[in-house]
Amino acid sequence: MKRILAATLLMMMLMAGLATAEEETSFLSLTAAPNVVILSPVPGSTYDAGGKLRVQASGKNVSRLVVTLAYQGQTAEAAMEGSTIDYTFDTPQYTASALITVTGYGDTDANGYESQTTQTVTVLSPRQKLFSDMFALAYKNYRDPYYNHAPAQEDWDRGVCKNFVMRMFDTFKDAYAMAEYPELPLHMPKNNSKANCAPYDYGVEWRPETAEDGSPFEIAASFRYDNNLSKEENRAACRKVLESVKSGDFFQMAGNYYYGNGPHSLLFIADYNAATDEVRWTDSNMKNDKVDGYHWGYMQYDAVRTAEWFVDAICMKNRGCTLYRVREDLFVK
Repeated sequence: MKRILAATLLMMMLMAGLATAEEETSFLSLTAAPNVVILSPVPGSTYDAGGKLRVQASGKNVSRLVVTLAYQGQTAEAAMEGSTIDYTFDTPQYTASALITVTGYGDTDANGYESQTTQTVTVLSPRQKLFSDMFALAYKNYRDPYYNHAPAQEDWDRGVCKNFVMRMFDTFKDAYAMAEYPELPLHMPKNNSKANCAPYDYGVEWRPETAEDGSPFEIAASFRYDNNLSKEENRAACRKVLESVKSGDFFQMAGNYYYGNGPHSLLFIADYNAATDEVRWTDSNMKNDKVDGYHWGYMQYDAVRTAEWFVDAICMKNRGCTLYRVREDLFVK
């Protein structure tokens, strides 16, 4: 009996010792994992006004934070002790996107390694931010009865197609400038006159303005029906324009399409999709009706048609189209 009690007591002592050893080893090897949150810039944002970019971040279980700005192959870095960082980078006339990286450093573990964690956020280029804001405004207008079905008979009516695309641009243009002409206010040219469009129909193009005039738009592609070419050659030339469409491009056309016959303006919201032969856009007054004898236009958002549909609408005598693209050198003023 005494032997059994002694053995039991010995076993309990050994188990207690093992538990203590395991507990001590566990505590020695554990370090609290660091965590970092980037407060600004938030995803989908661009540079701050005045050529600045403020970065704010906070962390848990960190003793220092390091923030890095990567821009066109170059980097700038700032570090602060503690669990928060608030640093402003100089970004004068930055035109491309950038990557913000915040690294938080925590305690050293039992093996001598410093624990760390990293978070990143992409800063949109000013041009990308402009497109994002225009698309968001178009979608908001599309959901708003005031714009979704609007008067479109007189030049000043909000439902007119060119007034719609100009509103998309004009709402945000004052925040931007061109690096080549930083002092010029931006604007979208109006449609060229009927006399200046001749011998083609009114609506094939905007007024021929350049960056020196304050227009940040360049002609990316254009088509004019050429009577000296065959129908097939003309269709191929017209199709080439549609196949070059990029997200954010503006389109000016004179055609005879399913919903109307004449000039039309729209904004493409996606690149041409070669797999489906589709383009996607937003506009006003392509579809329309009358209210008490007055012409009203409907808004479209994420409208989809094939390039072939546009070729059918445009490729005919005296008709044509022009594709306008925003310059790459926009910066936030």
